[in-house]
Amino acid sequence: VDNQLSNCLHNNQSIFLKRLVPNKDPNASETESVFSMLTFCEDVDDGAHTFLLSRVEDINVPVSMSVMSAGEELRIVGHCHGIICVHVDNYSKVFLWNPAIREFKLLPSEKYFTDWESVYQQYGLYLSLERLGWAMGFGYDPISKAYKVVSIIFDGLQLHAHTLYSVVIYPLRVQVYTLGSSEESSSWREIKTYSLETETTFLWPENFEIYFKGMCYWLGTEQQKEFLDIYSEETRYDDIIRKVMVSFDMSDEVFDEVALPDEVPVHDTTFFGLFMKLRVWNESSIALCVWDSSNDVSPYFGMWLMDDDFGACVWTKHAGFELASIPIMDLRDGGWALPLWKSDELLVVDKDGCTICYNLRNENRMSLPSVQICMPTLDPPIVVYVNSIVSIGLGRQQT
Repeated sequence: VDNQLSNCLHNNQSIFLKRLVPNKDPNASETESVFSMLTFCEDVDDGAHTFLLSRVEDINVPVSMSVMSAGEELRIVGHCHGIICVHVDNYSKVFLWNPAIREFKLLPSEKYFTDWESVYQQYGLYLSLERLGWAMGFGYDPISKAYKVVSIIFDGLQLHAHTLYSVVIYPLRVQVYTLGSSEESSSWREIKTYSLETETTFLWPENFEIYFKGMCYWLGTEQQKEFLDIYSEETRYDDIIRKVMVSFDMSDEVFDEVALPDEVPVHDTTFFGLFMKLRVWNESSIALCVWDSSNDVSPYFGMWLMDDDFGACVWTKHAGFELASIPIMDLRDGGWALPLWKSDELLVVDKDGCTICYNLRNENRMSLPSVQICMPTLDPPIVVYVNSIVSIGLGRQQT
C-alpha cells in the first residue's frame, strides 16, 4: 500500500470535483451536480510540459451513503492519500470515502456541537454574527500513522455585562477524530485551543484549504473577542483585524499563525471581491492564489509561493496577470483560477462554471467543454486527487 501510494503521489494527475451534467429526469431542473474524476496525461513538446485531459469519469456516491446522508447534498472538506472527507450542509454527518476501493465510513456524532437554534432565539440573526460557524480539516499524522479529522466550532457568546449592544465570544472548541484500527480506537476527543487566542483576539479558521507534509492549513481571520455593536451593519467588520493563514500540526495538535504576503490587502477587512485559495505547488511548497475583483479594477490573479526556511515563512511572487488577458473567457463578473500539479498549468473557471486549462509559461489554452464545474460560490469544490488503495479500516464496502 505504501509503495503504491508513493508512486501515485509522484505520478498521478487527477482532479476530483463536482460538475454539472444534464439531468436525466425530464421533470427536474436542467442540470444536476455529480462527483467526477478528471484524469490528465503529460505531453512534452520541445521541453515544455503540458497536461491534456484524457478522461472524465463520473463517480457514483454509494447508495447506502446517500441513504445515511438523508439525500442531502454532500460537500467536499478535503483530501489526503486517496481518502476524501465529505459532509452534509450543516456538518451533522461526516464521511470518509475512498472511491478507488469503494470504501466509506460515517463518522460518529461529535461530542459537542453548536446549538444554533438556541443562539438565534437568544440573540437574533445579527448580521455581525453571520460568519461564525464551523470549520473542518482532514489529514494524516505521520508520527502515529493515523488519519485525523479536525472539527472547529463556535461555542457561544454572552452579552457584555456593562453594555447593551456588545457581546463577548467564547473560546473556540476543537475536537479531533482519529481513525483507528477498531471502533474502540476511533473516537472524537476535545483538545486545548490556547494556541488559537491571545488576551484580546482569536485566530478564527474559516475555510479548510490543504493538507501538506503533516500540517493542515486554513484561511481565516484574526478577530477581536468582543463585538462592539451587534446591531450595527456599519460596524459589522470592525471586530476583524486582518486575514491570516492558520496551520495545525497533525502530530503535536497545536495551531499556529502564518502571515500572508505583504502585497495582499489583508487589512481591508470587508474583503469584498477578494478571494484566496491555498494549493500545493510542485510537491514542495504552498501556493497562495489570490483573485481580486474588488473596486472597478479588472479581475486580477496573483500567486505567491511560500518557502519555509528554518521556520521562517517567506513568500515569493510567482505569477500575476489580469484575467482579461485570457480572451476566450468573460471573467469580469467573477470566476476562479487554481494551479495544478508540477507544471505551470492553471485551471481557470468563469462564474458559470465553464473551464479551461491555461499555461502560465507559454499562454497555451485548452478548453474543457465537457467540464462545467458546480459553482455555488467562488470557492469551487476541487481537490487534486491521488488514486490510492489506502483502506479506511472499518469502512463499509460501496453498494
